[in-house]
Amino acid sequence: MIRKKQSQLKKPKSSLVPEEPTSSHLAAENTQPQVYSVSGLTRDIRAIMEAAFDSVWIEGEISNFRTVASGHSYFVLKDDKAQIRCVLFKGYRAGIKFQPEDGDQVLMFGRITVYDARGEYQVITESLEPRGLGALQKAFEQLKAKLEKEGLFDDEAKKPLPTFPWKIGVVTSGTGAAVRDILNIIRRRNPKVSVLLRPAKVQGEGSAKDIAQGIRDLNSMKDVDVIIIGRGGGSLEDLWAFNEEEVARAIFASRIPIVSAVGHEIDFTIADFVADLRAPTPSAAAELTVPVLNEMLKDIRSLTGELIEALGQQVEAYRNLLNRLMDRRFFHQPKEIFGPHVQRLDDLHSRMVRSLEQGLVTHQQRLKDRKHRLIRASPKNKIQLLSEKLVGLQNRMAQNIQTQVRFRKERFEGILKNLNAVNPLAILERGYSICSKDEKSLKSSAEVKPGDKVKIRLSQGGLDCKVENVLESP
Repeated sequence: MIRKKQSQLKKPKSSLVPEEPTSSHLAAENTQPQVYSVSGLTRDIRAIMEAAFDSVWIEGEISNFRTVASGHSYFVLKDDKAQIRCVLFKGYRAGIKFQPEDGDQVLMFGRITVYDARGEYQVITESLEPRGLGALQKAFEQLKAKLEKEGLFDDEAKKPLPTFPWKIGVVTSGTGAAVRDILNIIRRRNPKVSVLLRPAKVQGEGSAKDIAQGIRDLNSMKDVDVIIIGRGGGSLEDLWAFNEEEVARAIFASRIPIVSAVGHEIDFTIADFVADLRAPTPSAAAELTVPVLNEMLKDIRSLTGELIEALGQQVEAYRNLLNRLMDRRFFHQPKEIFGPHVQRLDDLHSRMVRSLEQGLVTHQQRLKDRKHRLIRASPKNKIQLLSEKLVGLQNRMAQNIQTQVRFRKERFEGILKNLNAVNPLAILERGYSICSKDEKSLKSSAEVKPGDKVKIRLSQGGLDCKVENVLESP
């Protein structure tokens, strides 16, 4: 990547001032000074900087790296004396093989421009290369950590390989040495096993997508027992297709067990960690997947002999058992076989009869108990009891009423005597009278004068009188 960009590197111009006359030259020639607007001056500065630094390599440390919702990333590249703002647009980010982080020492390629809104110069980043650790190696470590955290490497997710596969699917280059090695070993070990090759691009742009699609294509077939993916050895860049996340997730999603055979024994890829089995080479993958037919036949013959011998021994044991049983007496006198069963049947019959009799007695007793309870709970008896209670209540109520009447009569007579004692009319019967004027009782002779008319109420009747003389109280 660096070599490619170095071929595109342009040498900085000796002067930041273009050869054509600038505004400052024109201002010097004119009698009036040139006045810039803020945007106009910023625009001229941006044009000068973009022309002078349209492709530069910068080395420094990443700081304040952040990615916004649009997918663009912003960060600061700094050293111990200065810093510069940088932007990594979404379109360029897809070509970077690792995830930049704060503190990374990087070599950055891009172009310098000015951001008009803030009047700040910044670098439009086109590529990033880590210093000290290759971009591919760092991307490998980051993806490995991510997938391991998600559980794609867990042993519980590994599928067992079939013991006797009959159809092997292979995803690799159709013209590479890997497929030839796989075919040769499978034919040598078991020529009856069929191989279905799904040719795929295993290096360069689009290879990861082609490998993942090959895995999905073989999974769409019903008779494929196991899948081998891989290629021959090479550099980390050559093997990179098997380190892509798309391939790893296709392997994890496969319903068919997958054997990864990428590179040589010392080469490890992400596909090796996700696959159900890792083989050091494509040849080893074929050996691990397909058992040797002759050895299988030899084992089958050996097992068949052992099985026949075991069955013979078992048949002989059953024959001996049958002979011993045939010598027993009940085979010669079959009626004796039924003797114990008849006796057992009589015993069960007697027990059943006793059980039925005992059950009948129990049910009769229960019936008597329920009959007595029903009689006691009869409505007729309850009505009779209620009638007796009602008569008693009526007698008690009559007695209470008579007692109350007598008590109240005596009380009334006493109150009547008391009222008669204070009744003014009773006083009249003893010879007294009541004198009134204008319907008001007179209490003093001072309330009338001669000639007034008064009424006198007697015990029987009354008198209309006219006062002739008023006597004073003695």
